[in-house]
Amino acid sequence: MFSRSLQRQISSLTSLALVQPGQRSAPVLTSAGHLGDACPDSAAAALRRQLQPGRAQGLRPRRAGGTAARALAARLAAAPAPEHMRQLAQELAAGDGWALFSCRFEDGSEDLIALRLEGGPHDAHCGDILQAIWPVLREDALRELAGETQAAVTSALLWTVSKKTDSAVLVLSAEGALLHCNESGRDMLDGGDLLSDSSGRLCCASPGETAGFYAAVAECARSRRGGSGRPRELILFLEGRQSGMRLPVSLTRYRCAGSDQPLVVAILPRQPDRTRIEMLAQKMGLSPSEARVAALIQLGLTNREAAHIAGLKEQTFNTYAKRVLAKLQSAGRAEMAQRLTWQASLGRAS
Repeated sequence: MFSRSLQRQISSLTSLALVQPGQRSAPVLTSAGHLGDACPDSAAAALRRQLQPGRAQGLRPRRAGGTAARALAARLAAAPAPEHMRQLAQELAAGDGWALFSCRFEDGSEDLIALRLEGGPHDAHCGDILQAIWPVLREDALRELAGETQAAVTSALLWTVSKKTDSAVLVLSAEGALLHCNESGRDMLDGGDLLSDSSGRLCCASPGETAGFYAAVAECARSRRGGSGRPRELILFLEGRQSGMRLPVSLTRYRCAGSDQPLVVAILPRQPDRTRIEMLAQKMGLSPSEARVAALIQLGLTNREAAHIAGLKEQTFNTYAKRVLAKLQSAGRAEMAQRLTWQASLGRAS
C-alpha cells in the first residue's frame, strides 16, 4: 500500500522506507511506488484497529539481513510490485544498504521499519530521529490508508451526481442563497425556464412564485426529521416560462456534522433533451426518421403539431408513429413516452 504521509514525512531520512505495522496480517506500507490495489474493506478495518496502540515503549535496532528483514522482503516480493521493487526486496533480505528497527507499543503490537541508507548526513542518527517521529508518522499513514476506500466511494458518488444525473441538484443556504450545483443544475439555471441565477440569488420564471420559493426554503431549513426519522421533504411546484408546465421541486433539509448551519438540497427533474431522446430511440432499434417521430411524440404534441415540426404530412407521420409503437412493443403513446423518458433520465452520457 502506498502512503503519501509516509513518503512526505520520512523524506528527511531516506527516499524509501518499508513498514510492517502491528499485526503480521497488515499490509506493507512503502514510501515509493504502488504495491497492489486500493485497500479492501477487511484491510481497512484492520488498519483502523491499529490506530490506537497506546504509547510507544521504545525503538530498538534489528539485525540487517536477519529473520525480520527476510520476512519483510518476502512480503514485498510477493506483492504485485514493479521489477525495481523486487530488486530492493533482494537487497533488504541480504541486508545490503538497509537499517531495520522495531517499535513496540502498550497493546503489545510491534512495527517493523526498514530504511534504505543513502549515505546522507542523517544515516548515523536515523534511529534517534525515527524514535521521535514514528508514533505520529504511523498514525498519519494508517489514517490515510484506512480512509482510502471510503474516500474513493465518496468521490465516485459525487462525480456521478455532478456529471451523470439529469436531475438538477442545487445546494442552498437556509436563506436560499445558491452555494453549489451540479452540471444539470447549471444548465437549468442558464436556460432560465424554471429558475435563474442572478449573482447567487435565485428567481423563479413566474415573478409571483419567487417569494413562495424562498419561504419554502426557509421552512425546510427550520424543519426537523419526520416520524420515520428521515429528513422532512417539501414539494413545491413551479411553472416553466416557455412550456407553461408546473414541475415539482423537492426541498430537503441537510445538516452536516460539525456545522450549526443547516443546508437545503433542491432537486428538480429536467425535461430530457430531444436530441438525446432521438439517440436513445435509435439505440432501441428505430431508424433516424422513426426516432425523430418518437421524440416528438414523447413531447406530448398532437400528431398534427408533431407532423408540422417534422415537415411531414399528417398521414405520413401517423404511419411512422404506428411503426414506432410496433418496434418498441408499446401498447400506446403514453407507454412509449414513459419508456423513452425513463431511458433518457438515466444519465448524461452521449
